[in-house]
Amino acid sequence: MTVQRFLMKVNIMTDAAIAAEREKDLGNALSLRIRVLRLARKLSLDALSSRSGLSKGTVVAIEQGKANPSIGVLCRLAAAFSISVTDLLGDPPEETSDNPILRTEPITLWKTKRGSEAKLEASISGRTMFEIWSWKISPGDVYRSEPHSHGTRELISVKSGSLNVTVGSETMVLKAGEAARLVADQPHAYAPAGRQLVSFTMAVLERGGQTSS
Repeated sequence: MTVQRFLMKVNIMTDAAIAAEREKDLGNALSLRIRVLRLARKLSLDALSSRSGLSKGTVVAIEQGKANPSIGVLCRLAAAFSISVTDLLGDPPEETSDNPILRTEPITLWKTKRGSEAKLEASISGRTMFEIWSWKISPGDVYRSEPHSHGTRELISVKSGSLNVTVGSETMVLKAGEAARLVADQPHAYAPAGRQLVSFTMAVLERGGQTSS
C-alpha cells in the first residue's frame, strides 16, 4: 500500500469516526431533550406513547439514547409535544410571535453517501405543525417513512427529475413541474423514477397531541 493510499484510508476512517461521534452526541442531546419535555409536561411514558402513536418500547429506547429515530418518528414526537421538529432538536427561539419576520436555520435530517438529503427549511410549532422541506434523492436510494400522526397531509412539488411516490399500496410517478397531495398517516416512500437525481419540495401539515387510532 502506498503512503498516499494509506493516508486516504486514514482520512476516510477519521471522517467516519467523527460522523459516528457526532451522531452519538446528537442522539444523547435528543434523548435528554425528550425527557425534559416529557417531564415538563407531566407526561408518563405511556402517555407520550399514546399521544405520539409510538410504542412504549420505542419511546423508552429514544429516551435512553438507544435508538436512532427516523424523520417520521421525530415528526410524531414533535407533534405529541405540539412543537416543530426544529424545536425538538434544539431550544425554541426566544423571539416572540409578535416579530413579523423570523429567520430560520435549515437542518439536514437525512443524508446518504450517494448524495441524497432531506432538509427541513422552516417550521411552525403549535397544535397544528407546519413544515417546509427540500429533498434530493439519488438513483439507488429510497426513503421509506413510517406513518405520521393521524390526519397528516403532505404537498409535494417536483423541481427536477421524476419522483416515484408510494403511499400504502398506491404508487404514482411525478415528473418535473408536477405536484401531488399525500395522506401521510400511513407508510409511504419516495425514490427516483429514473436514472437521474430527483429534487422536490414538500410542505407538511401535522396536528399534534392526538392519540393513535
